[in-house]
Amino acid sequence: MLLPRRWALSLLVAAALACATSARAPASPAPAPAPAPAPAPLRIDFVAVGQGDAALVTSPTGQTVLIDGGPREAGPALAAALRSRHVTAIDLVLLTHRHEDHLGGLLPVIRGFTVRMFMDAPFRHDSTVYQELLDALDARHVAVRQAERNRTIDIGGGATITLLTPPDPPINHSRSDVNANSVVVRLDYGHAGVLFAADAEPQTERWLLASGARLPAQVLKVAHHGGRYSSTARFLNAVAPQAAVISVGVVNEYGHPTPEAIGRLERAHAQVYRTDRDGTVTVETDGTRIQVTTANGKREILGGR
Repeated sequence: MLLPRRWALSLLVAAALACATSARAPASPAPAPAPAPAPAPLRIDFVAVGQGDAALVTSPTGQTVLIDGGPREAGPALAAALRSRHVTAIDLVLLTHRHEDHLGGLLPVIRGFTVRMFMDAPFRHDSTVYQELLDALDARHVAVRQAERNRTIDIGGGATITLLTPPDPPINHSRSDVNANSVVVRLDYGHAGVLFAADAEPQTERWLLASGARLPAQVLKVAHHGGRYSSTARFLNAVAPQAAVISVGVVNEYGHPTPEAIGRLERAHAQVYRTDRDGTVTVETDGTRIQVTTANGKREILGGR
């Protein structure tokens, strides 16, 4: 059918205008890419358990590792601290050595929480409280493994735990062979490192230096509650900690932490935190920046390495 001439012209003009408008219209900008999510944090709570050690590690994916449990009298406080962190299950309990001030408080934890695995310190030291712990593990059907040097454990989100000791062969004829053969643990997440020195003796520190183990770490859990003989200058020089955490009781018969250990830590330029004065000390990191916070309000930001 033929269109009237004026209609045909009108359609031609409209089509031309549409083409021109389309040619002149700027292209729509591409949507901006969504920002990458910030890395999930890793957290360590050095729990104030009196004269003993207990540290709760929570990985970026929420896996939990409890390193030691303090003395028997600290058990209820440790269990309460775990509940305050909404912990109902612990993926791994790691015992650095079999002294009561590191294992006694684990009894109510084993009995009151779901524990998926227990890693035992291999150096023998029999005691009533240690046997009670073994009985509790057996009653709760907890898998028990022995700590082995150089074992690396993936705890999720890129965080790993590496067992730097026990020494092989074992150290003998030290001031305390149980302490000297403690399981020293390294925790890595991104550029952040934390070293848990358990109750390592000077012989342990010399063994670690000779072993070629990776020691530099921003945070050091100080050996043996700040005892006189550990935390030697050469060892601290290798670790080069920016922050040092001493787990120690307010009143203790050993005089921990000793002036000698404190002096060496200060000369190493480490900021010292003490659970007897600061309460529970919390370390959080995204793998680069490290924040240290205490129960009494201290706060420090460290850089990764």
